[in-house]
Amino acid sequence: MISRILLGSLALPLLAVSLAASCGGNGGTSSGSASSNATASGGSGGSGGTGADPGTGGFVSAGGSGGGEPTVCDPPDVLVVLDRTLTMHKTPEGGTPADGPDYKSSKWFQAITAIEQLVAPPLDKGIRFGVELWPKDPGGGACITLAERVLNTKQATNPACQEGEVLISPGLDQGTAIQALLDPGTTTLCTTTPTGNALLTAEQHLQQIAAAGREQYVVLVTDGADWDQSCPEPNPLPIAQALMKKGIKTYIVGFSATGDIQPGGVGAEFLNNMACAGGTAKGFPAPCTDDGNGNFTAKDPTGTSLYLKAGNATELALALKSIGGKLCCNCGDTCDPPEILIALDRTLTMHKTPNGDTPTDGPDYPSSKWYQAVTAIEKMVAPPHDTHARYGLELWPRDPGGDTCITLAERVTNSKQATNPFCESGEIVVPPALGSGAAIQQYLDPATTRICISTPTGQALFTATDHLLKSVTPGRDQYVVLVTDGADWDQSCPDPSPLPIVQQLAASGIRTFVVGFSAEGAIQPGGVGAAFLNDMACAGQTAKGFPAGCQEAPGGFVAKDPNGEVLYLQASDAAGLDKALSGVADGLCCDCVK
Repeated sequence: MISRILLGSLALPLLAVSLAASCGGNGGTSSGSASSNATASGGSGGSGGTGADPGTGGFVSAGGSGGGEPTVCDPPDVLVVLDRTLTMHKTPEGGTPADGPDYKSSKWFQAITAIEQLVAPPLDKGIRFGVELWPKDPGGGACITLAERVLNTKQATNPACQEGEVLISPGLDQGTAIQALLDPGTTTLCTTTPTGNALLTAEQHLQQIAAAGREQYVVLVTDGADWDQSCPEPNPLPIAQALMKKGIKTYIVGFSATGDIQPGGVGAEFLNNMACAGGTAKGFPAPCTDDGNGNFTAKDPTGTSLYLKAGNATELALALKSIGGKLCCNCGDTCDPPEILIALDRTLTMHKTPNGDTPTDGPDYPSSKWYQAVTAIEKMVAPPHDTHARYGLELWPRDPGGDTCITLAERVTNSKQATNPFCESGEIVVPPALGSGAAIQQYLDPATTRICISTPTGQALFTATDHLLKSVTPGRDQYVVLVTDGADWDQSCPDPSPLPIVQQLAASGIRTFVVGFSAEGAIQPGGVGAAFLNDMACAGQTAKGFPAGCQEAPGGFVAKDPNGEVLYLQASDAAGLDKALSGVADGLCCDCVK
């Protein structure tokens, strides 16, 4: 089992912003880390296991988590605030469900089912769950059932724009009560969309039950539609901002909220702003702007989704599960192993030794950077490490075949020249997946895996971006680990520049670890090295001590002093590279001994 002990000695840079998320559930946001797990308390930690043995569902008692000191924390208040407005009768695709009498294809059925799964025992021993429905059902048949809404046999007549109603106050062991309360067939839907009033109700209730040292969260589950038309006041955004400043973070779960559910309805842009306002945006605070008073909004509301986006029942369940994994107190085995795409530089300079010489220890050339990089990556991903992270491998530039790229021996002995096209994209040779270590080891061989001409670092990162954004799973963290000697991309393949691509990855919540293997900037005249990699580490939000050595520029973070202290993961020999990669693996490891 991998340990995190190496993190301190390596001074790995992700630190409190992101690594905390990986141990608690790897949700789509890094800001909602499981800090409640460290909240001291003499109170209840629940039960479900003794000593190092986890109880059912992964809950671990305060007796321990596999060794070391007992974990004693105060389970947080988590109020699930569920949108019960009329558009929730639709399918996630926007159609009218036809699978009566239960209408399992409706957002309402799927949302209730996902919430019931979230709050089910034993997770409700590690989180004080409560539920609010909005708007309030005043009774008297004013609100209607799902079947009445789908069949259009009755119209909702409840007063417009009312507050929400907290039907179950946050408390321990409330999962069964919430499951009994919520029923897709009988829990009613109501007209108008008072999102702002729903958040005011949540704020008032949470402040009434607040306990010193106990964290509080709102989980807003909504399709985002038409509040601005039906109930524009109060505006939800400043309320979420006010909650954040009072220490109450708001998770935003957008269930089929694309902005086109009905003409003029709001969706993704509104929810991106709300995720920033609530302090739980993916990659927070990088993709958000602070007005100077602690009020956050999205830098680009029209950009990539910063909230937890769910387009179907499975994605909704995963999104909610990721929140539960992050916030659960004294829980184990709750996180979702992250995707870690290793992007390995296979350019010709990798044949050199780390000190820049031509290796002479043939036929294997173990002194070469290529041999040492391949070997270090094989160690990083070896089973059982690959059961705690979804490792993938990209090589760049791609080998088009036809013997246009060359072997290490051919490069060292200068017996053949590489003729592959310049500045091509990278190639994902093993997609990120659990249990992929053996496949990566099988693919990589220092003697036969070829190296290629030109250094298209920007294209390599485009390849990584394209693959990771297409494979997003709600609540699952994604990372790039760029292993490079940093040489000559600005000479051979200056466009696209790698820096803004890494900044955009970070804005999308995908952080980039930058591992510079003998990259001192003097590999060849004019070659890039330490200064470039310092900027890249800041752009990727993994710089040593981030954000201390970095500053925010218009496109994202860069180094304050690119020529100053080393901010990236520097490796000058095989041992240093092993240490850097194992440190990344330890830091991102899911459900590892901590």
